[in-house]
Amino acid sequence: MFLSKLLLKEYGSFFNKQIELKDGINLVYDSSREKRRSFKDFIVSMLFGSIAGGGLSIGEDTYAKRKPSGSDYRGTAYVKTEENTYLVDRTFLSGAKKTSVLNLNSGKQDESKGMTPLPMDAVDVDRSIYMTSYAIDDGLKSDERCITEDEIEDVTKRFLKNTVETGSADINFEASIEYLRNIRKSKSTQPMVRRLNALTKQIDAYETVDKEIDGIEDRIKRLDEDFAIEAAKRKRVARKMIQNEDGTVKYEVDEELNKKMDILAETGQDMMKKPENQEKKFTDKLPVIFGAGLLVIFIISLIVFILPFESAVRKLFIIFTTVFVIFTIIDGLRVNGFFDSGEVTPSEEDFKQVLKEIESEKEEKEAVEFDMTFAKEYAENKEALRIEEKELLEKRTERNRLQAEFNSIFKKKSELEAESYAVAAAMNQLIKEREKIMTENLPKILSHISDHIGILSGGRYDSIILDRDFNVSVSKSGVIKDMRELPGSDKRLVYLAVRLGVSQAFSDANLPLILLDVLDDLDSDTIRAVVRVFRNMNSSQQVLITKDAQLGNKLANSGAVFNFVEI
Repeated sequence: MFLSKLLLKEYGSFFNKQIELKDGINLVYDSSREKRRSFKDFIVSMLFGSIAGGGLSIGEDTYAKRKPSGSDYRGTAYVKTEENTYLVDRTFLSGAKKTSVLNLNSGKQDESKGMTPLPMDAVDVDRSIYMTSYAIDDGLKSDERCITEDEIEDVTKRFLKNTVETGSADINFEASIEYLRNIRKSKSTQPMVRRLNALTKQIDAYETVDKEIDGIEDRIKRLDEDFAIEAAKRKRVARKMIQNEDGTVKYEVDEELNKKMDILAETGQDMMKKPENQEKKFTDKLPVIFGAGLLVIFIISLIVFILPFESAVRKLFIIFTTVFVIFTIIDGLRVNGFFDSGEVTPSEEDFKQVLKEIESEKEEKEAVEFDMTFAKEYAENKEALRIEEKELLEKRTERNRLQAEFNSIFKKKSELEAESYAVAAAMNQLIKEREKIMTENLPKILSHISDHIGILSGGRYDSIILDRDFNVSVSKSGVIKDMRELPGSDKRLVYLAVRLGVSQAFSDANLPLILLDVLDDLDSDTIRAVVRVFRNMNSSQQVLITKDAQLGNKLANSGAVFNFVEI
């Protein structure tokens, strides 16, 4: 498969840019590194769609980085296989992602939302394998600079380690585990456990508050009962001393004082009762009473008219029935309090006012022998109980607040524990997958890693060696040399050989091979060797993206036929 035409409608800094590509070598030139990398990302996006990076991947967020400033974000590509030619149109804009694939041979068109994969005869590998095996760049994710010679060794080691352990050059296993470990650490419940323990101690301190409140209420009730009884007793002995003409003294009932004592007694009894909203019975309602009376009169009248009574007898029956009903209604109204004076139940304030009046009268009338100190003592005792009750109610409110906080924290703790367990399970799964991937990938890479070093180095080295820590060495006839000891130009050759060797190990499909800035500033002999390596690989199309203005001349001197494009 190869790409024959690309139309960058709105992508990165490109706008309606059309580029023709050929089967074989294509040399794509531009001095701007940002545009070169944007062009590489466009090819990948047309083949696999544009996705956001981040998370466990150490790759860029290609979607955000290449999003143009305009209102659209799309591109078109012609994809040719041995049997078909496809016109692929993708819209990358978030919220409106769409893929359209038109088979120009059959005329069949498929449209779908999202970044739908291309037909299997066009692309039959996943994105991570393509990025690892077919998209070879300088190994850095920065648009500002290319790889330096001092960084090549670390970049090579990181590439091999990531590929062997995860199957993707862009996923670092250790970074992924550290990422999950930090997430799990952020889900720690230890602060919550400490707070729950503190709340438990505080709540336990209020364990008896409900019983204490019930006890206070019982004491107030008993105090009200005692007062009502005492007031009733003292009412019986309340007297006024009167001097007779003969000098003797007698006691006379003081009606006014008794009335005030009645109020005090009733107040004490009423304060024992809890207000209740009792609905009147259906038969106690006025409409029902009047309606029942009228019904009785009507029924009696009907009966006397039916029976063969004389007219005078009928009238007497009706009159007596009416009078009886009227008296019955009046009595019912009286029983239900209709004729009451409307006096309200004395309140505690009324009680205090009456008590104050009685004490005032006692000071003015020495003749009154009634002792009111018990009522004052009652009021003081009840006030003290009310204050104690108020304090207990405040404690209960605080207890309820602490309990609500406890419940909320406990729920959050349970959620965090579940999330932490899920993260731990993901870490364990990653470790298992790493062992599985390494078992599959390591033999492939070791068997192909040295495929091209002999050609690229001009015979100076014949194999590449990888130790357990992924440190890279080269050898010639059994003589091993660490990559750190090589000159800068040879380090670049080893890096290129490793990338092409891994591509050989995984690239079973015929897909475009992209090399970004990897061949810049290489000499003509090395370029000639690279062209020889291309002929031994499965990929029929190579896209060499470069800033090296002389690379075209070097390719021409090597005898290679290529298509030149300036973007």
